[in-house]
Amino acid sequence: MSVEEKIVNRILSFGSAGIKKTDLRREFGDIDTPLENLITKGDIFIDKRPNAYFCFHKSHYIQSLLNSDPKFKLTYEMIKTINESVSTSSKDLLRTLETLANNISNLASVVLEMKNDPHSWLAQQQMLTREVPVTGVQMGTMSVHDFKEEFDIALTNSGSSIGWIELANIRNKICDSCNISSDEFYRLVRELTSMHQDKYELSTGGQEGVMVRGLLHGFVRCI
Repeated sequence: MSVEEKIVNRILSFGSAGIKKTDLRREFGDIDTPLENLITKGDIFIDKRPNAYFCFHKSHYIQSLLNSDPKFKLTYEMIKTINESVSTSSKDLLRTLETLANNISNLASVVLEMKNDPHSWLAQQQMLTREVPVTGVQMGTMSVHDFKEEFDIALTNSGSSIGWIELANIRNKICDSCNISSDEFYRLVRELTSMHQDKYELSTGGQEGVMVRGLLHGFVRCI
């Protein structure tokens, strides 16, 4: 086993706690060249902590930062939340495309049957009415009081460890369940958060949200 392999195994054994560089030097002697090679390969990371330099294996370095750096943890959690939101939106889009494909297939079958039997126009019209969903359904409106109840439930069900929720992450759920448009959703969010500034707090960021003083605010949390 080479010196580099021995050093990697030793660092790996300390997990997310890491091992002091001075302890490695006492155990293996001159480690500067092997460590430099391992850092270049991306196998090992070195961080300066309050009183010493610590070495971490790549498989434990992220967890070490989560344990020791609150700012990194906050950023990491926000990225996870955004990633989950994007993943959910992608799944919703896929389901919509599948439904659209099925409806097109049904419509094609109806048109073909009408072509083969032109005397059954009335029956085919009834079939179209029954099988093909009507698009462009008019969206409804809600009172701020009713919206507040739905909004609070969505915030509770979508809670994260950092408290901030991306508005886009709950927009689809509320719009679908309450039959309101995205514009109506954000109008109600703006009105609700303005009326209850002691309960809700908005934060900048996100792909969509509420414009406040010229800045897009796409995150919300309960105070």
